[in-house]
Amino acid sequence: MSHIYKKFVKERVTDLVSQTQNIRNVTIIAHIDHGKTTLSDSLIAASGLLSKEVAASARLLDYDLIEQQRGITIKASGISLIHSFDGEDHLINLVDTPGHIDFSSHVTRGLRLTDGAIIVVDAIEGIMVQTETVTRQAMMELVRPVLFVNKVDRLFRERRLSAQKTAEEITKVVREFNAMLGKYLDDERLEEWEVSFSKGSLSVGSAIDKWGLDIATLKEYTGGSEESADLANAFLSILERIEEVYKTEKREELAAQLPVARVVLDSVVRIVPNPKVAQSYRIPLFWDGSPDSKIGKNLMECNDTGPCICMVGDVQPDRHASTVTAVRIFSGTLERAKPLTNMRTREQRKSLQIGMHMSKTRVDLSQVPAGNLAFITGLRDIAVGDTLIDSEGFKNSKDTIHPMSALQYPTEPVVTYAIEPRKLAELGNIQDPIETYVKTDPALEFEVNPETGEMLLSGAGELHIEITVEKLTRQGIDVILGKPMVLLREQLTSDGSSCSSENESVSSFTIRAIIATEETAPETLGSVIDQDPKSASWIVDTSNKINQFGDEAEWIKEAFRTIIRNGPSSGERMRRLGLLIERATFRSEAPETSWRNITQPLLEAARGSVLSGSPIVLEPWIHLEISSPEEHVGTLSSILSKRKGQVLEIDSDRSLFRIDAEIPVRESFGLANEIRTSTSGWATWGARAGGYRNTKNSEIRYD
Repeated sequence: MSHIYKKFVKERVTDLVSQTQNIRNVTIIAHIDHGKTTLSDSLIAASGLLSKEVAASARLLDYDLIEQQRGITIKASGISLIHSFDGEDHLINLVDTPGHIDFSSHVTRGLRLTDGAIIVVDAIEGIMVQTETVTRQAMMELVRPVLFVNKVDRLFRERRLSAQKTAEEITKVVREFNAMLGKYLDDERLEEWEVSFSKGSLSVGSAIDKWGLDIATLKEYTGGSEESADLANAFLSILERIEEVYKTEKREELAAQLPVARVVLDSVVRIVPNPKVAQSYRIPLFWDGSPDSKIGKNLMECNDTGPCICMVGDVQPDRHASTVTAVRIFSGTLERAKPLTNMRTREQRKSLQIGMHMSKTRVDLSQVPAGNLAFITGLRDIAVGDTLIDSEGFKNSKDTIHPMSALQYPTEPVVTYAIEPRKLAELGNIQDPIETYVKTDPALEFEVNPETGEMLLSGAGELHIEITVEKLTRQGIDVILGKPMVLLREQLTSDGSSCSSENESVSSFTIRAIIATEETAPETLGSVIDQDPKSASWIVDTSNKINQFGDEAEWIKEAFRTIIRNGPSSGERMRRLGLLIERATFRSEAPETSWRNITQPLLEAARGSVLSGSPIVLEPWIHLEISSPEEHVGTLSSILSKRKGQVLEIDSDRSLFRIDAEIPVRESFGLANEIRTSTSGWATWGARAGGYRNTKNSEIRYD
């Protein structure tokens, strides 16, 4: 396939990468098993990159061996397509993402790099828990949605519904979806972004049978009329036709007459803004600089002649090129071998190659302008969320250069396993490669106990760790997992008081610990010295005495990370901790002692203030949503009760019963297998993070 991709890019894509008004960057998101990857196949086939006969079964973007074996998406994958709309070719950079909660960090990364989202919803299951999780993420990133109601064929084949009832079920899904948007958008944006046929942002159909219909289909049936009554009658008439097709089992006719790729890609081109339009309102969301500065204008206007500014959305190790880094270019033009500076590490490195991802194939280009997604090889010490800039382009600029703000993930590491090499002789050889791999996934953590030498691998869930170990094995790192342990957290119950270090012969500090809520913007309180996105914690200088680029700042960061890793109450990792440095006095006589003379008094003051805020120990919970036939509801409720879960609601609105429940993470190990076995595979379920609860009183929640 690689030669087909390379020819496609060279002959068709290279002419479009600079036509910003005709570029659409879009992520496809959904609850697990609602049909994202199946739909992606048809979209890819429409560009001639996949046979239409095998589309919907090839799962082209699930090219990883583990994905093929397990039948699930575990990482984000990208490909560039071309779609003709109103006589013009449009370049669509498509990112397919996982639907399982354990891999939702990939969804977050994909959404930051794109401006629109194709949200796929199963017509029978409706809005499931992960549908809402990923949609909430999209709205937080101001990523505009288009909705595809999938698996309409199931309403005809499995539930034997009439066209009228099918239309009612679809309408119900659309109504639920728009109600969900209303939770996360203000009234003005909701009015503009809610989905409907008339706006062109809604399409329905069957990804597996490769058919779909949209506003253009309805208008063709009405002879161009856009009256609501006419469109509704057209919708019903077309569904009646489709109902008859399913009765005669001539589904191939539908794919030929109503190709799903056309209706979905039309809605993408019609609704998703091009990068220039999108960046004008998205950049202020995750960039703290002034929009009126020269840099700000370049970013807001997606100017391909300004200095190059990229954001890293994915990092994968590569034995030939160190790393393969996926980026979105927000300003300037990315050029091969031109030095880029990582704003986190301040290191400058040249790329080996740049170009565009086409599934697992990388197609080299000499340059890629702003508004596009690209890959870079050869960069070292790179991490997801890093901001890369062309230092030469900023040499004469008086503007302060700000990095893109950190990504906010809906999940964090909640389970940990002790690991050891299968062969004891490999003990000294596996630590470095594991650390390198963990840097590519923000939802993973790896640490070695300095006292016992025990190696601990933490992740977002049981499946996440299982997949990680499989991937490590494929890289020659063969490890054995111990029993799973739940990661507890410490958190303040109230803001602490100001505390000072007592030894005035060394550097001294006055620190105040506060609860870092989602509404707290640390940059408004002072100069942000360091942030830890995984724990939603930060340290801010309100004294204006600390040089942000001096050695003192580095030692303060080290002390901050120490207290985050080891809370003063019980030694667990802290979460939602804000530290305000209200006073800083530096006294360091000798370079070899200055590190200790700063970190120790800062830790003393910080711990004192944290303890004054009455910290408690918390454990993570999971919110579950299980769909099942009625005969299995009692069994499922019993399983949840046995695992100390709480059933919140049982809803029989559809033919399937839906159970909303919550369960401690410590009780969730092996749950998926138990649900599958006890219901003979009839139950499907999804999960999202359920916040944290007090270990002594589970009724007290901390989200």
